[in-house]
Amino acid sequence: MINLLTAFARQFARLWHGVLPASCLWCSLPVQRFDRQLCAECQQALPQLPYPRCHYNLLWLPQVGRGLRKARFDQLLSVGFYQQPYRHWLQRWKFAADAAAGELLLQQFDLMLQQYQQDGQALPQALLYAPMHPRRQRQRGFNQAQLLAEIAAARLNIPLLHAFGRNNSVPAQVGLNRKQRQRNLRQAFTLQAGTILPACVALVDDVVTTGATANELCRLLRRAGVRQISLWTVAVTLNS
Repeated sequence: MINLLTAFARQFARLWHGVLPASCLWCSLPVQRFDRQLCAECQQALPQLPYPRCHYNLLWLPQVGRGLRKARFDQLLSVGFYQQPYRHWLQRWKFAADAAAGELLLQQFDLMLQQYQQDGQALPQALLYAPMHPRRQRQRGFNQAQLLAEIAAARLNIPLLHAFGRNNSVPAQVGLNRKQRQRNLRQAFTLQAGTILPACVALVDDVVTTGATANELCRLLRRAGVRQISLWTVAVTLNS
């Protein structure tokens, strides 16, 4: 039944697109495909990261690695740098509940992983995602990291583990420096008792700035015996 409803919705969207095409979220001109938020020209114009040069690990780029010198994860993949237009779309998605901006970022994340898979890169054995406190998630209505992880699991056919929890509602990380973020996150996360983790996993989040959140989650994963951890995000903040 769900598959039939999904197929019907896609067919309706395709027909509606033929009558009234949606506008590109970057240039505002009509998009060519009903299932895209960007036109082909803007998709082609998006900033590209030098993955062939850094072997699909942004930690090898000096402008990234300088800001993440104490990273507890081994590999970093991101759709782009935390600059325009990604910064605008992320802020619209997270703080204004802009569904179109969220769908655009989910599409870009999926395209990145599709290319990663096509290039024959090693895949993790399981996926996890950064948790939100239940009260904050109820206020926002969604956990963007979980939505990204679900896209990744579907694209790569990899198990998605709902293994992390939050101990308490810590203040928001926005505007804090590295040391403040580390203090803010101390003892904030838990790994559910009895969780069986494979040796190689990928952790999904929306943005990595100082790496404080990811490092705290990786600390728990290392203690549980995980040996190889990749961090997959929409954006990474450059070190100035």
